[in-house]
Amino acid sequence: MTITKAYRSGWKKVWGNKKLWGLLYLLNFVFALLSTIPFRGFLKESLGNTLATSRMLDGFDYAFLTDFMREYGNGISVILNLSLGIILLYFIFSIFWMGGILNILKNEDETYSFQKFWQGSAFYFWKLLRLTFYFFIVHIFVLGVFALIFLRKGVSPFELDSEIEIINSILITVPIYLFFATIIAMIQDYAKAHILHHDTTFITRPIKNAIQFTFKNFRKCLGLYLLNLLTFLAFFGIYWILSNSFKSDTTATIVLLFFIGQAFIIARIAIKLLNIGSAISLYQSKN
Repeated sequence: MTITKAYRSGWKKVWGNKKLWGLLYLLNFVFALLSTIPFRGFLKESLGNTLATSRMLDGFDYAFLTDFMREYGNGISVILNLSLGIILLYFIFSIFWMGGILNILKNEDETYSFQKFWQGSAFYFWKLLRLTFYFFIVHIFVLGVFALIFLRKGVSPFELDSEIEIINSILITVPIYLFFATIIAMIQDYAKAHILHHDTTFITRPIKNAIQFTFKNFRKCLGLYLLNLLTFLAFFGIYWILSNSFKSDTTATIVLLFFIGQAFIIARIAIKLLNIGSAISLYQSKN
């Protein structure tokens, strides 16, 4: 299968499962709402209906932010800790949902059903949780290696003569790190595809198989990943242009900006489905 065929197959799976879009959007919206409830109550008690909130719409105000943090800093710390708990809960549930997504996108002609989604979520959860943990460790290790390279003697910002050397170091190390991070992300995607098509207990086998598959078909895997990335950047560019084409200083513009943001969230969900769906199609064509 060529890159373009896998890409088209991914879009076919995405367009054929619009109900899955709606479910994932609803789940994301619920968690976003839960994360804002602590802040909403706190801001209502601290700022109330004062005119201070209107100053936040005019742009960044350092004096206002400083005063606010000095007055209510302790309360914000408590709320941030609570929000981190919600974020962790969302992270776990997103792994749970991934099993349902895989179960729906397994075949090109597969259509969404509520039962099939939750069955896949429950069936693949523990395998995907272990897989995510292993790859999280790998990402941390790689990030740590590149951080040490950046901070080594001669590259440390405390030992450089000018900021130009820091910029040059960033321009060298960051692209290389992103390249390795991309390869790791690709391997993780194809490990998910292996789990989907093979009944295996040990997670090391899907990882080994995904590594072999990725490097054996490296040009196609990387090309497909970059094509999906370019699609995301295109949607992000449209969102950025629309969201920065006016000021959110009135009720109408705030509402409009909200709907633009929600449209971008839906687009992100579509790209997520496209990425995993096209990867599954490419994997199936080679196995």
